[in-house]
Amino acid sequence: MARPVIMRIPPFDATKDSEITLSWMGNRAHANRIIIYDNDTNETVFDDTVSSFALKHTIPAHTLENNKKYLVQAQTFDVENVASPLSNKVLFFTFATPDFYFEGLPDDRTVTNSSFTAAVHYYSQDWEAVSKYVFYLYDASKKLLLQSSEMTDGFDISYAYRGLDNHTAYYIRCAGVTVNGMELDTGYVGITVKFENPNTYARIYATPLPSQGCIQVATNLIIIQYNGTDSFSYMDGMIDLRGKTLYYDEGFSVKEDFTVIIRGMYLWQNAELFRMCNKNAGLTLSSHVYSGGKLRFRLVVPNGVNRYLLYSDEQVFENKDMVTVIIRRKNNLYQLKVFVEPSGAAVSPVWLGGD
Repeated sequence: MARPVIMRIPPFDATKDSEITLSWMGNRAHANRIIIYDNDTNETVFDDTVSSFALKHTIPAHTLENNKKYLVQAQTFDVENVASPLSNKVLFFTFATPDFYFEGLPDDRTVTNSSFTAAVHYYSQDWEAVSKYVFYLYDASKKLLLQSSEMTDGFDISYAYRGLDNHTAYYIRCAGVTVNGMELDTGYVGITVKFENPNTYARIYATPLPSQGCIQVATNLIIIQYNGTDSFSYMDGMIDLRGKTLYYDEGFSVKEDFTVIIRGMYLWQNAELFRMCNKNAGLTLSSHVYSGGKLRFRLVVPNGVNRYLLYSDEQVFENKDMVTVIIRRKNNLYQLKVFVEPSGAAVSPVWLGGD
């Protein structure tokens, strides 16, 4: 007669009812039995038989003790009350349910900024360490908007949510697992984003750019949602990327013609400045200073088995000059234009645009 198989038993809190699930390939069972032993003493601490067609068995709350190891065996009885052999023994753990909840949130759950850092309080009286966890953001209907990468720092369980829309309701959540497999979950916690921008941030600035034949429209409000670990600083409406990399890997869709405008300072260098790609192809913008004291920007675009290579005119500028590089694709043909605003001219934010 076949032996029943005990399915995986994740750690559980012995002060609560817990359920063990069995698998059996024999005749339909009408009862099952489990025997639980203390792993340290091999003493039987629970021996119970229940009449049920379901291959499940409940361990009542407070039958076992927390912070201990146990072994369990199972046995099934078919409709003729014929007992199967005992299953192999399976080891499992019991732990008190750890504290795992968001802390430091406003009492009314109102966030007054477009970004905020959510911190989770974790405490296990059994010293059960956290193995990994993930943060989630949902809209008001609990549709998933984003999730963080898998994190493992058990001492600082936090995540910076960025780019939240004003006058919008969200749910935040963190779920993880301990080193022994106990599941952790803060549950869905509702927040409302409501912030008022000071006048200096509410103004819209229009700057004519005669050399480019256009008008730049900008504000002082900076919202940036990105994937990465670097922290960035801002000054005079610009983001400081010296020695750092900013990258996005979601939220963009470029299917046809487009224009990308890159503006920045301290571009007198040999470096790769910008890359845009998908799973199949992409483009790369780099700069190179030649021995004659002049710089040229280079655009490389894969084109089948070859590559599309385009150089800008030779440039001479100071590191503090504002440089604008425009990349445009029209009917699969590319253009590369460069404009230099000498230092002391009106400084504009670094920005990317597309049409």
